[in-house]
Amino acid sequence: METVTRNRPGQVATRQLARFDEPTGPVSRLAVVSDAHLTETGHGTLKMLHRTKQRLRTAVGDTRRLGVDGVVVAGDLTADGTDAEYRLADRLLGAATSPQVVLPGNHDVGPSRGEPPAPDEVASRYGHEGYPVGTTVGGLSVLGLDSTVPGRIHGRVDPDTLRAEADSLAEQPTVAVLHHPVAPLPESFRGLVGRSTHRIRQPAAVADALTAAGVELVVSGHLHWPFVTRYRGLFVVGAPSTASFPPSYLLIETDPEGTTVSLVPLAGPEGVREAYEFAIEDELRGEAIERVVSDTDHDGIPAAQPTEKH
Repeated sequence: METVTRNRPGQVATRQLARFDEPTGPVSRLAVVSDAHLTETGHGTLKMLHRTKQRLRTAVGDTRRLGVDGVVVAGDLTADGTDAEYRLADRLLGAATSPQVVLPGNHDVGPSRGEPPAPDEVASRYGHEGYPVGTTVGGLSVLGLDSTVPGRIHGRVDPDTLRAEADSLAEQPTVAVLHHPVAPLPESFRGLVGRSTHRIRQPAAVADALTAAGVELVVSGHLHWPFVTRYRGLFVVGAPSTASFPPSYLLIETDPEGTTVSLVPLAGPEGVREAYEFAIEDELRGEAIERVVSDTDHDGIPAAQPTEKH
């Protein structure tokens, strides 16, 4: 059985991705889990369908060992949005640290074997009155956004809706989480992964509205790749998938001096290599991953350099 390296008993090894000057505030720890694509059927592919339950279970266990203040699921919790997958997700997330914010992704509300739920149904299932949903995690104000367009891959967020949230946000450091990326994709993925399907529409307007609403850090999923950048004054982080290469999730730690974002692994060397071998066979992302990670050095996972690109 594979193992995940621990720093010491009861602790999970992490790898720092970025240190930001803001948000600042009381010591707070937030776990962001994304693109689990949870299913009990299927095998292989970039999404590592045969590992999805194992990886999410490990992530949920970590949230308790690490003593995080809350957990956000950044979309694509399920593989196809089926009732069976949601029931499995309910069982696994039931052991996670609260509060929890569960956001929909395109797979959660897209075409499936049967009729997938609408975003409002996902919200209701996980105790939210609707989207956007706000909660306090430690000293952080977390804003969860629905960026899905049911039945479509691409994402959309209404800037006017975000502007309406500006007056209702607490005067605390704010992190916004949504499924689809706001910032440009990392350079290695450009030309291989379609912008029209892997980024929200009207990104500049959405970014400016987030800034106006007091947001300092934006976290997204969908790409299945960890990256860090700066876009229109916002710090932006891309979350990895819990199952795809590199199988991991984000740990966001805020203190009075700033915010640290770390990558938390969910597999040992054998699991990482298996995920890499499946990933490089993917028609869209495989070439991009080979560009930045050698076949023999899976620890060399780079983050995009902070840039201001529109």
